[in-house]
Amino acid sequence: MNIKLYLSVLALAFVLLSFRSEDVLAQKKPTITVTTNKNSYKPGETVKMTIKFNTAKGVKIPKEPPVSVTITKGNVSGHLQDYSGGSGDYISNSKVIYTFIIPDNTSSGKLVVSGKVGFGYCNESDGICKMGKVSFSKSISVK
Repeated sequence: MNIKLYLSVLALAFVLLSFRSEDVLAQKKPTITVTTNKNSYKPGETVKMTIKFNTAKGVKIPKEPPVSVTITKGNVSGHLQDYSGGSGDYISNSKVIYTFIIPDNTSSGKLVVSGKVGFGYCNESDGICKMGKVSFSKSISVK
């Protein structure tokens, strides 16, 4: 009799775990939108590239671990502007700005800048955090 009861409880637990909501244990990884402060640039000009995190309800981007931007295409290097200000542990407005200069030897036309953004993202209600990495590609018009 004890084996039947044990197997019944085990089967019930399996069924309940099979139907659990994904939102209970995890949050959806944010996507990003990349925009620039101007439509076109000249060689030597500074580009301010805004990286906006598109999060689900109740998901925030924490200040720690820091956001990272790795450029893989486009022959540019730059830096993230300081986003540590403000109150609380999360990035205000869920966006950061990556600044770089169009190289002086860039020809007129399109400059494609591609890379990856690494970041943490947390469920506000239970504090569970995960790490994410999202690729991006932005075409920039050079005069």
